[in-house]
Amino acid sequence: MRRLSSPWSELQAHYSVVVVGSGYGGAISASRLSRAGQEVCVLERGRELLPGDYPRTESEFFKELQVHFDPESGLDVGNPTGLFEVHRGGDVSVVNGCGLGGTSLINASVALRPDPRVFLDTRWPQALRDDVDALLEDGFAWAEHMLRPMPYPESAPPLATLHALERAAKKLGGTFRRPPLAVTFEPGINAAGVRQPGCSLCGDCMTGCNVGAKNSVLMNYLPDAARHGAKIFTEVGVRYLARDGGRWRVYYRPMNAGREHFDAPDLWVTADRVILAAGTVGTTEILLRSKALGLPLSEQLGRRFSNNGDVMAFGYNTDVTINGVGHGAQPHDTLEPVGPTISGIIDDRATPHQEDGMVIENGVIPGALARPVTALLAAASILSGDDTDRGIKDRMEEMARMAESALRGPYFGAMRNTQTFLVMSHDDGKGEMRLAGDRVRVYWPDAGLQPVFTRVDERLRRATEALGGTFVRNPLWSKLTGHELLCTHPLGGCAMAERAEEGVVDDEGRLFAGESGTGVHDGLYVSDGSVIPRPLGTNPLLTISAVAERCVALMARRHGWTVDYSPVSEAPAPLPSRPLSVQFTETMYGYISGAVEEDFLRAGDPERLDTSPFRFILTVEASDLEAVFAHPLHPLSMSGCVQAPVLSSRPLTVEGGVLHLMTKDLARAGGRRMRYQLPLVSESGERFFMDGYKDVHDDAGLDLWVDTTRLLVSVYRGADASGPCVYRGFLRLNAKDFTVQLSTLRVLYARDSAQRLAALARFGRFFFGTLFDTYVRKAA
Repeated sequence: MRRLSSPWSELQAHYSVVVVGSGYGGAISASRLSRAGQEVCVLERGRELLPGDYPRTESEFFKELQVHFDPESGLDVGNPTGLFEVHRGGDVSVVNGCGLGGTSLINASVALRPDPRVFLDTRWPQALRDDVDALLEDGFAWAEHMLRPMPYPESAPPLATLHALERAAKKLGGTFRRPPLAVTFEPGINAAGVRQPGCSLCGDCMTGCNVGAKNSVLMNYLPDAARHGAKIFTEVGVRYLARDGGRWRVYYRPMNAGREHFDAPDLWVTADRVILAAGTVGTTEILLRSKALGLPLSEQLGRRFSNNGDVMAFGYNTDVTINGVGHGAQPHDTLEPVGPTISGIIDDRATPHQEDGMVIENGVIPGALARPVTALLAAASILSGDDTDRGIKDRMEEMARMAESALRGPYFGAMRNTQTFLVMSHDDGKGEMRLAGDRVRVYWPDAGLQPVFTRVDERLRRATEALGGTFVRNPLWSKLTGHELLCTHPLGGCAMAERAEEGVVDDEGRLFAGESGTGVHDGLYVSDGSVIPRPLGTNPLLTISAVAERCVALMARRHGWTVDYSPVSEAPAPLPSRPLSVQFTETMYGYISGAVEEDFLRAGDPERLDTSPFRFILTVEASDLEAVFAHPLHPLSMSGCVQAPVLSSRPLTVEGGVLHLMTKDLARAGGRRMRYQLPLVSESGERFFMDGYKDVHDDAGLDLWVDTTRLLVSVYRGADASGPCVYRGFLRLNAKDFTVQLSTLRVLYARDSAQRLAALARFGRFFFGTLFDTYVRKAA
């Protein structure tokens, strides 16, 4: 499969459409609008991970974990672009995916339509309710066409976990069936022209599919968007947005570039239209920040939060074989097939009162989490477990299985006989997300005490009893934690409604432009789970996708665009692996003045009365290390911003900057030159061009430090140096900032640590070797 993303350094200043986020809503919007001929840019905070990149072991999993604790504490732990993002510190803990493809990368792929009665609820806008059998039905059809859901095949190997769930269904009296799954079971070419292999039945869907059989949006909608011209950028964290005349300005922070060490200001990109699709938590957080900074929005923003009635529990150490632990790093041929994460459901939705309905699904513990979960469940079963069968003989057998798991691992004994239960039901949807510090927090006192969770608890206990095991509730759902909920399907926060007094967006996903009425912001949309105004009582991915398809179709219709839904041929073969790259961030600061006839040092003398401060924070990248070494100018890309009050009261964005590193071009004989060329654009659209150089030459005295840390700069009005020179001066780098700069140095796309260290050594030899040749060898 081809990589889809480009370095954020290639971002232009303006696009027709900017899509923030790349889950179902974002990927669908990008695909359809690029097919409609729009210039689309996708900004994703996470990284692009392809099959083979996802965690298989416990250590790999924890490298992909990020946890946000109480927002008021500001405590964040783990990788800021880790695949698994956990929001703690509120009344509900929320888990979502962070990466190109969003939560579709780590969900269980159940593409189940909701109970039709869900759409009769008056919490949906009337226009959508009137459209259920028309454009919304088209949305479901198009989503199913792209995601290709199908049940676990009858012809596939039998699964012990599926058989155990069927046994529990007979005890409960619910309807057992195999739900449609967005998983490829037979190899072939999908609707986006991407060739996919068949499912290996490893059970590791929820830590990312290393086979490529899972139909996440990374496999269909996103490559379709890229084939039709969309530009996709990863590791770009959007902070907030603001109206700027007839367009929108989206402020963002590049991730993992080290810019935070220099207190760098936010960068920006402008767009005619913005579609927020950063997920229920992410989109709401961006909008709450924007509202706090003056963007008029509904007072309902953050409200109607629902956890979709999510419950996770375990039938631990049952009397039947389950095989409910994923293979992880174990060879597939050494273990029995586990199947996809979910392969069956007990459908309890046909209740007289719709809100009493639920679905109970089997689950699989990913192999990367098998060992810690083994220890957790063993302890929880003793401390708070409810043994559903009694007797001395049974107890002895249970203890023996626990001992076997402890000694031989999670594929034996008690864990081999453990069923994971995943439930979706109907909560009251009365949670609220509020901004605390810089983070969203969920306020929903006593959410876990709602009667629905007691009903679910009893149903799962009976399901466990059917298997003869110990019922272990989610450890968060206890008196000690105030019955905290664990949410993997967050909905609401930007709920659809008729008017701003009732919700945040209209039925087309357009944001209301104030606290009342039906007026909307022109060109500002939301398309993700946050617009869903109520719990769905089942896995929400297909409904979110259908609503997103409907919204983008209405957007195209409103603007007179035509979405080309024509099928595509097989995608081009994968590109070779990305070349090794080196990246670091630096800052320099000094003074400039209008004395352009003076030499640089006099023009930038801070003692002059007419000087003005000038500072840049730039991320420098050698996107192909070997190509940089081979080129006589040794060009590196530069991205970031310039703070220069004399040019603009707000930071200027660097658009396509270039650093010629240690080149002989224009250098004095026996020396080298480092040349900085920075095209600058202000928020008002005014353009400048900074041309600077460091003269690396062995003159009399000890001048190496000065030569490498002093930049002589000229600033021109216009897009390049052909315009008039309006300012001149010089910038410096101090020892402290140089040390910080070194800490930001990283190698991208290395296979392993050895290759990473070799690349760093190669870059270091080039840079410092050139200095040695210039200042030491020459002198010798």
